[in-house]
Amino acid sequence: MKKVMLSVAVAAILASCAPETGFDLTIDAQSAGDSPVKLSLENQEVLYEGTLSNGKLSVHIEDFPHQYAMVEIAELGMPAVYYHDGADVTLTMDSVAGILIEAGVFNDSAEALRNKGAFFDATMMTLEDKFRNAMQLNDTLATEQIREEAMTLIDSQTKMTLDFAKKNDILGAAIILSGNTSSYDLEDFVAVRDQISAEYHNSPDFIKLSEKIVALEKSSVGATFTDFSQATPEGEMLSLLSVEGTLKLVDFWASWCKPCRAANPALVGLYDAYKERGFNIIGVSLDRDKDAWIKGIAEDGLQWPQVSDLNYWQNEISTFYGIQFIPQNLLIDENGIIVGKNMEPEALAQYLEANL
Repeated sequence: MKKVMLSVAVAAILASCAPETGFDLTIDAQSAGDSPVKLSLENQEVLYEGTLSNGKLSVHIEDFPHQYAMVEIAELGMPAVYYHDGADVTLTMDSVAGILIEAGVFNDSAEALRNKGAFFDATMMTLEDKFRNAMQLNDTLATEQIREEAMTLIDSQTKMTLDFAKKNDILGAAIILSGNTSSYDLEDFVAVRDQISAEYHNSPDFIKLSEKIVALEKSSVGATFTDFSQATPEGEMLSLLSVEGTLKLVDFWASWCKPCRAANPALVGLYDAYKERGFNIIGVSLDRDKDAWIKGIAEDGLQWPQVSDLNYWQNEISTFYGIQFIPQNLLIDENGIIVGKNMEPEALAQYLEANL
């Protein structure tokens, strides 16, 4: 009996000493009154819904993996976005004064990066104003100089963000995935992934980063192109690798994509110049309106094979290859090996001239 009582006592002591799971969410938003409040994730999953009491709330919430989260107060109409790392969260929110967030070391780091980014944003807005003025004056020299300044600024911000992502554990995954991912190559994503601690390998951002890397590996130079079949405008199924050609360019585009349409004249010129020497193009359209797709083909004079499943950004081929912006392209040799990726017209012309 004494042993049983002792076991119960020990269990009680251990339970009282065990660390409490979850975190405290404290909100002070006096101007919001008794407004509804909601905590949710980027995927729209709602983790908590409640109501303020005279603009205040203090609640304990079950913890969730490291990632960006958002607190919304209906009365204020301005969400508080923060990076959740398991620490307690304190929000001071006001429709006039703005938002003050206290939410752990990872969020502090993310906020510091955001503040640095604000400088780039302000500088870019100034350059945009200068560019518009130069355009109105037809000052081609000034517009070109401003364009070069803007590109230098973008490159600097991209480098700063990448350097940060490579040194900030799981936060790095969230940072590199939240921006313009087209600014980074496969090696950049791998470098960020490899510095993430094992304890975060089940987190949503690590999983998304790993999936991004797998998709990029499928489309990297040297990889074997995985074949797909999709419908032509006439409704017949066409295998991409069945299209004849010593070198074939898989061109991801859409009729609604202005940069794609602007790039088409150069592709038409290359096709006409090298088709007799073994060059071919296969258009993979991310259209969803068949009539618009067919009209775009006709208007731009695209004489090469075209396919689409009319599923917009969910196109099976583009999804498999991780296409998140268009236009993009993959150059495939006669053995089905990817020998080029996102080649600009000049570089593509040089490659065709040297290899056909």
